[in-house]
Amino acid sequence: MLLAAEALLAESGVQGTTLRACARRAGVSHAAPKHHFNDVTELLSEVAARSFDKLTDRLASARIRAGVEPDRRYIAVARTYVLFAREFPAHFRLMFRSDLLRRDNEALVAAAAKTFSEMTNSITVQRGEADVTPEELIERITQPDLAGDIFIGWSHIHGFAQLLLEGQLDIFGATENTDEFIENALATSGTRIAKLLRSG
Repeated sequence: MLLAAEALLAESGVQGTTLRACARRAGVSHAAPKHHFNDVTELLSEVAARSFDKLTDRLASARIRAGVEPDRRYIAVARTYVLFAREFPAHFRLMFRSDLLRRDNEALVAAAAKTFSEMTNSITVQRGEADVTPEELIERITQPDLAGDIFIGWSHIHGFAQLLLEGQLDIFGATENTDEFIENALATSGTRIAKLLRSG
């Protein structure tokens, strides 16, 4: 069911990802999904959790490749996040649709915390602070200075991804050579944001 939902989401968006459509895609009776999911919101929450897990794996790999140099690490996270959004636009949009998800879904809460920890650690490295684990995420991000820096960093990265998906960066030449545009734009803006964060 989850594999069917992921495929339908990519093909038809959330509107086409219904329990009946997933059952049909999975080759089971239309009543079968009810044994696992009370409604489509529960199904989409599990799909979103799997998407967060996939993004976390990519962010962690990018962090390891980038090493501890602050600029490289921040830019690597930004690039990975944006490229994930570009590769899986429907899944990326779903991950942040609170109206379509059960925010008390345990799998979703845990998966999102892991992703946001990876994002946060591209900020803490600018501040010379220790990495944040998913378990201590909530406590750490309530610290005013760190929270402010996270807001700046995530607004830059998520905003870039969202603007790219919606075609709002075309005026800057994003469609001429998208790969080159992403690389150059994130390298330039990422370096500036990282320096801003280090300056405190």
